[in-house]
Order: sequence, then structure tokens, then C-alpha cells
Amino acid sequence: MKATRLFAAAVLGFCGLIATSEALAQKGWYIGGSAGSSKIDDDIAIGGLITSGTVDGSSTGFKIFGGYQFIDYFALDLALVDLGKAKYSGTFFNAPVTGGTVDVWGLNISAVGILPVSESFSVFGKVGVFAWEADAKDTTGGIPFSTNESGADFSFGLGASYNFTKNWGVRFEWERFKVGGGEDAYTGQPNSTGSASVDLLTLGLAYRF
Repeated sequence: MKATRLFAAAVLGFCGLIATSEALAQKGWYIGGSAGSSKIDDDIAIGGLITSGTVDGSSTGFKIFGGYQFIDYFALDLALVDLGKAKYSGTFFNAPVTGGTVDVWGLNISAVGILPVSESFSVFGKVGVFAWEADAKDTTGGIPFSTNESGADFSFGLGASYNFTKNWGVRFEWERFKVGGGEDAYTGQPNSTGSASVDLLTLGLAYRF
């Protein structure tokens, strides 16, 4: 799967950066985890998975992240992101569709611009590339249906962080990811999942080495 290969390549590259930068490994590195609420656009299902019906895109999302802050104002961030699950039902060209779900996850790589407000508090903005995968399944006309699709699109976000000790801090973020749409890389056919935006609002904990 394309997103899985992109994930593996990015992780290897990230590990290579660590291995070849002994001096950097002693400063600026951080890891953490965040969780919160996600909202997936109805367009993820309307059109390709159902031609009419309802979509519930409210879900729970989380991410595991890490990165390196090069200077006070710039960092590079790598995150494995689970955007949750959208539920849908309705019809697909008059065939009834029931029990539909779309799980969305992927790897996000972002450049982060940081504005320090004080020694402990800062705000930031980020822009990046999201290598996504979407797993959809339902029952259409009494027949089980499933599809796995992947691609890459842009992401951006805003946030704030507060360091309550030298090593530990909290991070609050809003992020938007573009997922779905496009064509299958092997068949050239349009993907069943429609082009959609996903908003993720999280609160997390970060550890700085």
C-alpha cells in the first residue's frame, strides 16, 4: 500500500538523520502523544460510496509524534496520525447501503514555525504532507463491500505549547488534513472515497530530550 511504503521510507529517513547527526541527538529532540476529537467531511463517502444518504464524521483521533527543533523558531515534525472513523448509510444507485465505515490514518511530515512568547510558552503554525490510507467497508444490496485506498495531500495547523519542566510540556493543536479522491495508482480508476477535509483537535504531552 502506497501510504505504508511512504511511512516506512520516512521513518528510515528520520532514523538516518538521527544516526548521522550525533551532535543533534543530544539536543532539540522531542517525542509525544496527543488525543482528541476529529471531524471527517461528508464528502469522504458521498458520491463514491453512497449516492444518497447520511454520513456521521464525528470521531476520536490521536497521534504519536516526534521531531527536532533546530532553532528557537523552526522544527521538523513527524507524526503517525489516526483520524478516526466516519459512518455512512443510504443508497448506491438505488441499492441499499448499510453499516458503512471509513477508517482514515496516515503519516504526516510538517515544517513547524515557532513564535516564543516566554521561556515556557510558545505558539506555532505548521504545514506539511499527509500520506493517507482509507479503509472503507459496508453492505451494498446485501453483498459485503470493502476497499483500501491511499494517496498523499497537504496538511496544516496551529497550536500552542507550554513547558512546565525542562523536559515535559503540554501541546494543544488544531490541524486540517486533506484525504480521499484521486485515482488508483495501479488501475487509473477514480478512488471510491471522495476528496474531503478532516479537522483534528488534540491535547497532548511532549517529552524533550
